[in-house]
Amino acid sequence: MKPESASPRSAKYDYGGLRVIAFSNEKGGVAKTTSCVSLAVCLAEQGRQVLLADMDPQCNATLGIGIDPARLTNRPELLLTDERAPLSDAIIKTDIRGLDLVPASSSLTSTNKALVAEVGRETRLRTKLLEHARASYTKKYDYMLIDCSPSLDLLTLNALMVATDLIVPVQPRYYSLQGMSLIAQTIRSLYRQLDPEIRLLGILITLFDKNTALDHAILSLLRERIEAEFSAGYLFDNVIPRNIQVSETEFGNLPMILSQPEASASISYKAVAQEMLARMEQGQRQG
Repeated sequence: MKPESASPRSAKYDYGGLRVIAFSNEKGGVAKTTSCVSLAVCLAEQGRQVLLADMDPQCNATLGIGIDPARLTNRPELLLTDERAPLSDAIIKTDIRGLDLVPASSSLTSTNKALVAEVGRETRLRTKLLEHARASYTKKYDYMLIDCSPSLDLLTLNALMVATDLIVPVQPRYYSLQGMSLIAQTIRSLYRQLDPEIRLLGILITLFDKNTALDHAILSLLRERIEAEFSAGYLFDNVIPRNIQVSETEFGNLPMILSQPEASASISYKAVAQEMLARMEQGQRQG
């Protein structure tokens, strides 16, 4: 990942103070979407203006925030495939105060094919966000959280190229670091070829079963390996417990933070949100 001693963010890629956080892991089943949606809601509850972007054709973040992709009147895929379509055209309001959404639809499945022959295909989203940030008439946000596709496609590359920060959700399993290693390799390759500005904000342990000795043992091993591979300070102090309410509320298309605010996972996400704000707003970000 990019070291803290790297040069400050180029004015060429200044989003007017907006921090863009990508949630990515090429291994599925790690609560990536749940984490992205939950933390977006938490930040909005803290009074921040938040834009949640769903960059996954499965539309889980869109559904999770209570929006039916089948009823969308706009075409989200145009954000990447049409150079003339501004970011503001892709944004819709949600029922959650302080939280807007760039929804996904099944039409995103054709985006990769459409972009293959395009010039600057990996930086379409970054270009649109820069234009949005520089326009005086567009709504400004404090944070943009992106739920990435689990595959390394052009949707994910656009997310990684636009992001200022990266959060990697990881389940306490022996092979969990494989997904992180793939992301690290991808970003190192991007640095060599495309000059992104992304830095690792933190690694988030999810789906942790505190009643299982094996999960505790694996968590200790993960901590050791993460500190050895990435250095200390990258792992969030708070972990997200395995919680039945997570599955129930996902099925009901309602963020758990709102439907089950006293659930253990909700409380943990709120604590992680405070850690995020401390790292980003109090100069404690890891680089």
